[in-house]
Amino acid sequence: MNGVARSALAVALLAGTAAACSSPAPARPSASPAAATSSAPAASPSPEAQAVTVQEATRALKTFLATDDVLRSAGADRWTLALTRDGQRPITAAQIHSYGATPPHYSWTRPRVFVPRQGAKTPLQWFAATAERHSSSGEVRTAVLAFTRPNPKSPWQNSFESLIYPGDKPPDVSLDADGYATALDSRDESIAISPNLMGPLHATVAEDGPRGFASGLIAPGPQTTGYSADIGAAKEKAQSDDGMQYQSLFAVATTYPVFALRTEGGGALMLYTLIRTSTWSPSQGLMFAKGRPVTVPAQARWMLKDPFIINERVIEETQQYVSAVPPKASTAPAYVIGYDGLVTKATTR
Repeated sequence: MNGVARSALAVALLAGTAAACSSPAPARPSASPAAATSSAPAASPSPEAQAVTVQEATRALKTFLATDDVLRSAGADRWTLALTRDGQRPITAAQIHSYGATPPHYSWTRPRVFVPRQGAKTPLQWFAATAERHSSSGEVRTAVLAFTRPNPKSPWQNSFESLIYPGDKPPDVSLDADGYATALDSRDESIAISPNLMGPLHATVAEDGPRGFASGLIAPGPQTTGYSADIGAAKEKAQSDDGMQYQSLFAVATTYPVFALRTEGGGALMLYTLIRTSTWSPSQGLMFAKGRPVTVPAQARWMLKDPFIINERVIEETQQYVSAVPPKASTAPAYVIGYDGLVTKATTR
């Protein structure tokens, strides 16, 4: 879907909800994270009906973090992949291949889980988590993760993993007296941007930048309006240096779940995945561009060995985002507070 078509779609979906958040304010939303998938049903009011307990989720998180580290250290690629699903699986595969079958491994501290109330018949059981990730170089980043399983007999798998920007932190998730979070429905209208709209609006801002209709709904940043500036510069460079046409489009990964949790103050913490597709093709009438060697982006070199472009080159990135969305009554924009992603597919022909 191109930017114009998606913009029109987002406008239609936004009708009746954008007015409350169309004017950005300098203050950040005082939201706190709460986790929910776009397909999650209404929360169960009864603790006895809870399908996933806080204790079970805590054990599952600690087991995953320890197991993942051991498998990566041992080079057990297939088993490392088996721990993942949804958007995290292609990202993990890219990590394995791009690091020469020795993907980075980490130590973890301060694990914490956020378990939404959900009944035994919930089609996709899940919980979110945060943990401090320590690299071998000494870097410490706050990771936000989500784990899912189709039913109680299935193992937990890592569906989502992203990193909070340095110096930032996720908002506080709202917990009830028993320690459970509240998942938000995909079309929840108590927040400034519903979970089903956050991805399309983010994609629109990434392509159109500050001049786009959605720019007032999401705060400027490197992975929002910053993308638009980068795309413009890349188009000029491709045309002047190589006689190439360049375009970069963002789309919601519709087959992957969206997670949204109620935060303190009535906002939401959202976890979602976008797919960025960048294409280079020879400009019409510039025959020197065909077969011309064009630099392969660093992240794609593990997949693309041939620098020549005859008809086109396509590079696809899987990107996972964490955003803090204010309540509907707020005039503050939503903030993208976390990002991680890698090139997961590339072709040249």
